[in-house]
Amino acid sequence: MIALIGSFQLVLFMMRLTIIGFGNQAKAWSQNLQDSAFPFRVALQPDSASFDKVVELGMETVEIGSKEFFEDRAFVLLTPDDTHHSFMTTYGQLFHEGSLILYNHGFSLSKNNFQETLPHLKHILFAVKAIGSEIRKQYLSKGQFGAVYSLEFVKGGTDAIETWIRKMAKDLGVNIGLFKTTFLHETQADLYSEQGLLCSLIPYTAGEMFQHLVESGIEPELAYLEVWHEMKLIAIAMVDKGPEGFFDLISPNALVGSEKGFQKLITPEFKSNLRSLLTDIQSNKFNQELENTNVEELRKTIRSRWSDSSLMKTFNIMKAKEENEKT
Repeated sequence: MIALIGSFQLVLFMMRLTIIGFGNQAKAWSQNLQDSAFPFRVALQPDSASFDKVVELGMETVEIGSKEFFEDRAFVLLTPDDTHHSFMTTYGQLFHEGSLILYNHGFSLSKNNFQETLPHLKHILFAVKAIGSEIRKQYLSKGQFGAVYSLEFVKGGTDAIETWIRKMAKDLGVNIGLFKTTFLHETQADLYSEQGLLCSLIPYTAGEMFQHLVESGIEPELAYLEVWHEMKLIAIAMVDKGPEGFFDLISPNALVGSEKGFQKLITPEFKSNLRSLLTDIQSNKFNQELENTNVEELRKTIRSRWSDSSLMKTFNIMKAKEENEKT
């Protein structure tokens, strides 16, 4: 089956994907697609140190900006979001009319409005809801992870493109979804989950609790197992059982303790502060804060905060023990 897209023909199931970058996410995509025999190649800057790594894995490479780079018609940007504006400013006008540009998150397009500055391209959201290491791990273990997509900025020929995307998603290992959304909705949900739970409440609450336990005389190894390592096991049970099933599953002690924690911690002030994070995202206040933040300096500050913590020291000890036991 052949469908006309812009000025070129898309052969379903055969169109090659050019993966731009080779960080954790791109490496996982490449390995999964390679194992599934989905056609792809990896595009890197001419001076990239990753060329040898990609070649060692038996993958095809191409230099970004070369004549060969623009021969393909489907690309996915898997470099950090803060590099997309520079990349699209430099190369956007050089892509062929109707080329597919996939974004793994909605943030950079929502922020930069590439659909307006580069209207000759078909801007597509294809957001995998997993970090790179889990994309590879779940693929190998036949586990589960999901993805969402949006074709809102594609005019005409969407059936053929959607068929190709679903084929690519299946070969990547996606088995929850695909679910339709919009660039804006994915951006807001992604940022809110990071700020309100995944990258703030979970690690920092665990860190505080670890410190409280150790200060009260609890052995660091026991504290680590209780508040850090067990998070993974609890999260698996939550996902597998759902909210109602999870609370049916836990022990009487955990059930009563859960209610006490709910009453003491999930206060009106907490709910208001949590809601304010979403308000700041939706009003673009967070974008302004991001623009005014030196991200590398902030990363150094946060790394220092955790590297000196007793939790990090205990983590390193526990991981070393795990490795020794494997050997």
